[in-house]
Formats: sequence, structure tokens, C-alpha cells
Amino acid sequence: TASLFYFNGNMIRYVGSLVRRSTTKVSLASAFSTEVSIQRRDGEKPSLLPPLPTRFLRDADPSNYDTVTHQRNDVPFDNKTGKPLLKDDAVKYAIRDCNYQDEISTIEWGDGHASQYSEIWSRDTFEKWRGVEDETTPRILWSNMTEAKVRNDASLSLTFSDLLKEGGMKSALKALYQYGFVLITETPLDDGAGIAAIASALSGGSVKERTSYSILANYYRNGGKETILPHATEGPLRTLYGSIWWTTSSGQAEGTSVADSAYGKGGLPLHTDMAYHRDPPGLQIFTMVQPALEGGESVYGDGFAAAEYLKVNHPDAFSTLSSVVRTYRCIDDNTGWHLEGRGPVISALDNGVVTAIRHNDLDRLPDLPLFGVSPEEADAFYEKLSDAHRKWNDVLSRDEFRLVMSLNPGDTAVVANQRCFHARYSFRDDDSCPRAVMGCYVSQDELNSRFRCEGFRVYS
Repeated sequence: TASLFYFNGNMIRYVGSLVRRSTTKVSLASAFSTEVSIQRRDGEKPSLLPPLPTRFLRDADPSNYDTVTHQRNDVPFDNKTGKPLLKDDAVKYAIRDCNYQDEISTIEWGDGHASQYSEIWSRDTFEKWRGVEDETTPRILWSNMTEAKVRNDASLSLTFSDLLKEGGMKSALKALYQYGFVLITETPLDDGAGIAAIASALSGGSVKERTSYSILANYYRNGGKETILPHATEGPLRTLYGSIWWTTSSGQAEGTSVADSAYGKGGLPLHTDMAYHRDPPGLQIFTMVQPALEGGESVYGDGFAAAEYLKVNHPDAFSTLSSVVRTYRCIDDNTGWHLEGRGPVISALDNGVVTAIRHNDLDRLPDLPLFGVSPEEADAFYEKLSDAHRKWNDVLSRDEFRLVMSLNPGDTAVVANQRCFHARYSFRDDDSCPRAVMGCYVSQDELNSRFRCEGFRVYS
């Protein structure tokens, strides 16, 4: 069995025996298949750090990773052919000695190599392994949110000019991590350069120095109006709707798709976008250019909060929607697109922590049970799934999970698309005053990268 190693304090204990010490170093006969723990000897109640497998600890040694590329350098392979080399790792993963000093635990392995692990790193690594929220920057599940609260809360709203500064980017990223939503006001209503700058500020690499590869730097320093740079490493995600899209067909670039109910005037239910992608976008960015003559309010909701409510009040429905894989589709005959994506409505860790939402009934295809089940089992599958979906829809229809906002020209709602829903009230406009929204997407990978650079815990 894999051995487990616990860190904390100034004493080491084998299971079934206790070895006290007066120095900072203790020799262990063998800990390859024995649980070992380091405890306090200062009279305080033992406070054990949770276990981490010794194989993981050895492989996590920083010396195993190139300091420039951060790729592993301990993988044995033939330098000429690239063929893998087979080696016996038993000695490599055996513990010979260990010591604890100044909150650093040092393990000497069977092959003589020594590794060091800080107490902070050990705790953080284990908490992420367990799927526990980061207490320093926890996710905040919200309900009963109002437009006034959003506009008056500095953690949820900031101006476009403030966003472009380093402190503004950090504030917006923190809001998106904790709430899945942030409001940007006073966005320039140009041909999309300002929106592309918002996407750049929240995507790609965290270093935004060169105007040649950063849309944000090009916009901020050169007054550039480009929405795409030839060598850019961040910015709007390219999709079938283009890089910058409009909700008016006349505003869409030639050759891009308008095969979506968003180009109509009817109301739309709460949903996440592009559920028909293998990996849906991480951010959906909406900038109001011109409100409708009547109606057209925007609606947002916290999918994590809705899922948590379902888990507490209808655990069977939560289990069903987090385990049944559903299929979503988008077809545009005019531009030749046929996209399909699959996944559960609710993605969650084994401990129930929700990590993503994929929900759009307008794009969802009919569900199929596992192939080969009996008619009775198929009936039970549909009955269980229908009941879970009804309960899910009941949650989404509750006003407490619906933030209704009347966006003004220049207001930009940035939504974490794999967490928060968006919707729309029906509206009335005319050709002289059409309701117009402009926006773009940012990939989930790029958003997660920015979260990690900020030190936020990401479950990928």
C-alpha cells in the first residue's frame, strides 16, 4: 500500500509506537509502507497535517521540474530516440530520514535525495486534493442580489478606465472568482476595441507589456483600435459568431453565424452559453450599446448557488443532474457549422463541491439511457431525470436566484459562463432604435490561468 506522510510539530510517531527526540532529526528504519506523522511536543494538542502519498511527495519535489519551462526533468527516456526507459523506483520512493525545522519538513529518500516541503504548501496541497474551499479567497454563493447592490458595491462594479490598470484587473478577477460576475461601467462604444481590451485584461498571460502581443497594451498605450492582433496571445475567443459579436444581424461581420435565439426579440430562459462546445467559454462579455424602447432587461443567476440549493433540498435530483451526461447541439446551415458538446448539467467533485454548470434547454438534444437497458430500466431513467429537471427548473424560476438589471449604454456585464446563467426579457424596438448588445467570449483555460496567477484555487 502507498505510504502516507503527515507534517507538523517536533515529534515523529510510527503507527503503534512513539519515538521522541531532542534534536531536529530522526532516523526512520523504513517508512515506505508505514504511516508516519510529525506531532507537536510543546504540550499543545497534536495538530496533524493531513496525509499526502509519499509517491506524490517525491514526484512533487521542485528539483524534478525545469526552472524555465516548469516541465518534468525526471522522466527517464532515451535522449536520441525518445523511447521510455524502464527503471525500478522502489528505492526512490522509500523514506530513509526526515526532520522538521522552521516549518520546513525535509525527507531523505532511499536513493539519498533530500526533498523539502513547507507547512503552507503541504496544507494547501491537501486541501485542494480534498476539494476544500480556499478560506483566504472563498467562493461566495449569492442569491437575492439586486441591481442597486451590484452598482454600489466596489467589489462588484468598476469603471472601464479602472479595469485597465493592474489593480483594476486584480479586482475584476477576484470578483469573477468569488461571485462569477462583475459590472464594468463607462465602456467605450466603439467598433469593439474597448470590449477586446476588456477580454485582454481578463485573459491570456498576466504580463501585459508588449503592444505587439497584448491587445490591452496596444489599446492602453497606443490608442489602438484593433480587436485582433496577428501575434496576440490573449483577447476575444474566436467562435462561429466571430471574435466580437453583435445581437443585431446588421452588426455581425459577414460570414459569422446568427443562428441563435439571441437574435430575436423574445425572452430567453436562464442558461449558460455554448453548452454545445466540448469546453464552453469561461467568460461571456456583454456591452449594452443601445437599450430597447421597452423591455429587454438582462437577467443573471448564480448557478453554483442554485446547485447548492438543489443539493440541500433535493439531493437525489442533484445526484441525477451531476451524473447523467446530456448532449447539446448548434447547427447553422448558412455558414456550415454543426457543433455538439456533452456533459452533466452540474459538474461536481466527489465531496459535492460544484465546479461547473452546463445548462441550455434550447440547445439540449433528447436524452438516451445506457444502451442495452431493459424497457423498465429505461422508464425509470426517464422518470428520474424528468423529476430532477423539474426540480432544477423550479429552483431557476425562483426570484431569489434571478438578478434583473437594466443595463445602460456603456455598461458591460462580465459573466463566468461555466458558473453563472444569463437570460433576457422580451423587448420592443424598431429599425430606427434597435436594441443592440456587443460582446465576446474568453476561454475557460485562459480564465483559469489568470485565477491561478492570482493565487486562487482552481479545480480543473
